[in-house]
Amino acid sequence: MKNPFKFFRSSEKPNPEPIVEAPEEVIPEPTDPEPPIEQEPVDPFVEWCRSQIRGGIERRERNDIFEAYNVYGVDEQNRLTCRRYHRYPEHERDFDLSYSRTLSFDELNRRLLSDLDKGDIKLPVYNDCIAKARELCDLPLPEAKDFNGFSEDETSALHDFCEAFDTLTDQEYRTADGVFCCACRSVVGDEMLNLRFRKPLPHDALNGEIAGVSKTPIEGYDIESLWIMGVYNRLREQCQSCRVTVLTSEWSLAKESVFLMQAEGFPSVDGSLLLAVADEASFPRFGFYSLDFTNK
Repeated sequence: MKNPFKFFRSSEKPNPEPIVEAPEEVIPEPTDPEPPIEQEPVDPFVEWCRSQIRGGIERRERNDIFEAYNVYGVDEQNRLTCRRYHRYPEHERDFDLSYSRTLSFDELNRRLLSDLDKGDIKLPVYNDCIAKARELCDLPLPEAKDFNGFSEDETSALHDFCEAFDTLTDQEYRTADGVFCCACRSVVGDEMLNLRFRKPLPHDALNGEIAGVSKTPIEGYDIESLWIMGVYNRLREQCQSCRVTVLTSEWSLAKESVFLMQAEGFPSVDGSLLLAVADEASFPRFGFYSLDFTNK
């Protein structure tokens, strides 16, 4: 017997597969992009040396307490440059750049000599900086050697020279940055006298013009001070030759003067010897390397 429901079974459709809905796409909320890390610009300035930090009172519109120092080197164009930095301690801030100036070789030398006189740089540092500047400017090597101070034998000879005076007494000695100093008193009148010895530098200020200072060559018999004349006479007796130049400040009403004696062939001293002599009133502001009257 045929199945009466076969017809209906054959017409049935299979159940469709369940529809699976795709998950909704999650769009992240926009966020602010992280700012790029700022890098400090590379300073192309190449430092050769810097002076000691010096504090004091600078007279401008008012009196300001400040600290400052100089930095010497070359800029991005390989030019000789001096940068000046300063700060006001009461503000508790770091040093700020005051100015940056391009210098000629002579201008660099004058600034370095001034800092050397103040004790803000040392003599070997000066010589090293000048050697780099000379190479940069393609200057020929000078005949004179770098001076880095007296040897023990030379210092002993200068000490004996000062001790042998019968017109001067109460000698006191010190050395600083290649300069041998003797402070003494005259046996009559109790006048203070200062003697300072050094050797010439390859680029000495003595060989150039000095702003505000006149240089007058004189003979020994033109020296009016009896005590300075005595120093000259003794120096002339011991060396082969001796020249005298009077350096006078033209920017001072007092016209402070220093007698500069240049001796050759001094016993136990190699090469030339420079001796600056002045009384107590004239010497304090005199710079023995820069040979001017504005450093102290």
